[in-house]
Amino acid sequence: MLIGIDSLDVERMGKFIQNERFLNKYFTPYEAAYVNQTNNKTMRLAGIYCAKEAFLKALGIGLNNGIALNEIEINHDENGRPFIKLSDSAKMVLMLKGHTKVDISITHTMEIANAVCIIY
Repeated sequence: MLIGIDSLDVERMGKFIQNERFLNKYFTPYEAAYVNQTNNKTMRLAGIYCAKEAFLKALGIGLNNGIALNEIEINHDENGRPFIKLSDSAKMVLMLKGHTKVDISITHTMEIANAVCIIY
């Protein structure tokens, strides 16, 4: 089992939310659409970003080491529970490390976003 955690100041993400290039580089179209349909867009985007980083930390590879952030999608089930959807190449990295199951949890306030990722 692998565990990763990340935390982010929501205000810091607020500086980037209007930057189209930043959004396209780090987020999927689903994530952008999801965030645009919610209140507190910056807080939600910060939570999604934290979840992606927590996943990479759990894998032990960090940013820019084999999986781009836009290859990791934070999706939501019908109850709003987040789950990770990976590109084919990201799935391969996960499988090469000997794992197949990923759980994610996101929490936030207006000031801080946090995420925890557990990989089995």
